[in-house]
Amino acid sequence: MSSDDATAVAVANVETAAAVLEHIREHIGAVDTVFHEIESDSVAIDIHHVPPTPERNCHTLITSGMSDQPMPAGSGVQFGELVMCLPADWPMDEEALERDASAWPLEMLRALGRLPYAHGVAFDFGLCTDNLTLPFDMAKDAGFTGVLLAPPVTIPDAFWCLQTGNGKVIDFFGIVMLYPQELDCARYDGVVALARALDRLSVNELVQAERVPAV
Repeated sequence: MSSDDATAVAVANVETAAAVLEHIREHIGAVDTVFHEIESDSVAIDIHHVPPTPERNCHTLITSGMSDQPMPAGSGVQFGELVMCLPADWPMDEEALERDASAWPLEMLRALGRLPYAHGVAFDFGLCTDNLTLPFDMAKDAGFTGVLLAPPVTIPDAFWCLQTGNGKVIDFFGIVMLYPQELDCARYDGVVALARALDRLSVNELVQAERVPAV
């Protein structure tokens, strides 16, 4: 790669990050904190934190950096980012985030974000996975053992897809945390059956750590 090519890639990445940030501000709210990933073997994934507001009473976490690279072959989208929401009373201060019970959503987002690039996992809506690289051990108190990629339904659908000025079309995946029996439902009865069961209980990308299993 020439120095000119390297510069072009760097500029494109900066433009994409700026577009994602503006998209978050427009459709969700002001970003309070960005959790930066300083070093990465594949993609550097930052996580934007939008705190609760009277209009939107939950923490919202959105990745930025996945869309620096295209998804691997077989994916249903070309570029993607991730969204997870946490209850308004979820501890997000520095001390709390030193504990697994509070920090696992951040680590889950980063680990998920690396799957397409470090492990070649094709992403699409409806994907269910319990990939062994994901930090489910950190979430053991909540009992989650799998994830589902789904539209981020707690956010208006105008947010779900972003077309950037540099020509990228970025889809946003909501991360739905699954219990073991829900993952089994997807495997044996199909993702559509699981989605219907989750919808009946309004299970979505907003983490409900003590919810009733949908199946």
